[in-house]
Parts: sequence; structure tokens; C-alpha cells
Amino acid sequence: MSYPDWFEISPEVEQALKDGAPVVALESSVWCQGLPQPFNLETALEMEGQVRLAGAIPALTWLENGKAHVGCSREQLEKLCQAQEVKKVGAGDIPGVLAKADMGATTVSGTLVLGDRLGIKVFATGGIGGVHRDWSKQLDVSADLLQLSRSRCLTVCSGAKSVLDISTTLEKLESVSVPLLLYGTDNFPEFYNEGKTAPFGTRCDQPSEVARALQLSLELYGRAPLVVNPIPKEYGIHQDKLENWVTEGLFEAQRKGIEGKAVTPFLLSYVAEVSDGQTLDANRVLLLHNAHLAGLIAVAVSEITP
Repeated sequence: MSYPDWFEISPEVEQALKDGAPVVALESSVWCQGLPQPFNLETALEMEGQVRLAGAIPALTWLENGKAHVGCSREQLEKLCQAQEVKKVGAGDIPGVLAKADMGATTVSGTLVLGDRLGIKVFATGGIGGVHRDWSKQLDVSADLLQLSRSRCLTVCSGAKSVLDISTTLEKLESVSVPLLLYGTDNFPEFYNEGKTAPFGTRCDQPSEVARALQLSLELYGRAPLVVNPIPKEYGIHQDKLENWVTEGLFEAQRKGIEGKAVTPFLLSYVAEVSDGQTLDANRVLLLHNAHLAGLIAVAVSEITP
């Protein structure tokens, strides 16, 4: 395998990639900008554990000292989860952050770029970014959507984050022709709940079906599908209750002048506080649920890949 010297790959991940063993990429922004300490480290370790339980190798991505790191030790993960000044790194931010040798946590789009470069076939996250509410006043669309439309690395998530404009996000996903697979559901999940009936997409009920769909998608389009996996029903949060919290949070964000990339982390923190941690528990469950499924899919992909 050949890759630039600005990659720093852990021995475990490097060997797995060399052997064609199943690997699951994991983002780091959720630990640095999405969840509070020490909950972030606890959940990160559990998420890696779920990938391993499914038979795959976890490959966390982040930037530090001019290197793109893929795969981490316990000590590195602890340092990352405790760091105070960490840049949020999307797909377009990677060259600048590497050049300045800053510490950066990769988002969905940033992780997909790095995963693609190394040939990692599966990525697990909580929820993708999308079109923000009030987009008609300020066009705020996550880089995740465009990156999904050109990535060869399959993404497993619980739909789009509930704080977004979900229906418009779906319209955008369809317009950029992202192949959509609904895992064990007919709905498009809305992060904290099972969501509504999906306007497009195909239901799959086995990791082997997803693996075959990935193979076909790569042959047809040169890009991977998006797999949406709903949070288990017993941990879901009713949409009306959640909507009230998000509306309040958006008002607070506007009052405080919070815009752009900072809005989603602020809203997630706000709803966690007003829900007395209910959304944090739900977030943890869906992250672990997605990590395990991603591991199973990675194993299935490795079994049909020459």
C-alpha cells in the first residue's frame, strides 16, 4: 500500500488494510465537539468495542502535528477527548489544518476523505449533517452531503441530525443521487427517533445485502451508498418533545449570535441540558448501534471482495 508521508496509520490498521481485513473508519468530531467529558471518552471506547465485537478493526481519524492519524491508542484517544482547542475539520479544511500542524477533529466529510484515500470501505457515525433550518434566509448546507455523493466509503448512520431541516436534506440527497439503503426499516431515521416513511431508498435487512449493494454501487457509479439505521425504539425520543427543545435552542443560538459550523454542536449541547441527559443517552445508544452494524457490514464486504 502506498500513501503520503503525512498519514500516520496505527500498526493495527495498517496491517488490516494490507491483509484486506475489515476496517471501520470513525470520526473524531463527535468526541471533541459533540459530547461532553467524560461521557465522550466512555462512549468512544464503547463504540470501538462494538466494531471489534462485530469482527472489524476500528480506525479513528484526526489531525495532529501535520499528520492525518488513522487508528489510535488508548492514550491518544484520552488526549483527544480531553483537548480544549480542537478545530472542527470538514473535507475542505484538511489541507490547511495539516499545513499549520493544528489539532483537528474530523467530521463526516473529513473522515470520508481520509477513509477514501486509504481504501477503507465502511464508516460509522451518529448522524450526517445536512441542510440547516431557515436555509432560505441563510444557505447553510453541510459538506457531508456533497462528500457522500462522491465517496467510495459506505456510511452507516441514524439518518440526519434532528436539529436540521430533514425534508430538505432528503431532497438534497436525492438531487445529488446518493444511493440510499434503509436498514431494517421503511423510514428515514431522524437521529433521536425512527423518523417518517422514506420518500426514496431501498430496504435491506442483512449485512450481506448491504455489502452486495455497495459492490454494485461502486461498479455503477463509483460511489458508495448511505445506510440509515434507526435508533432502537425503546430509546427513541418523541418528535413533538424534541421539536420543542430544538426550537428553544435555535432561539438561544440566534440570541447569542451563533452561526455556521457552531450551530449544530450548540444545539446538541442545549437539548442535552434541557432533556436532563435524555438525548445524551439516546446519542450513545445510536452510536453503538451504528458501530456494530458497520462492523458487520465491513466483515460482509471483506467476504465478497477479491
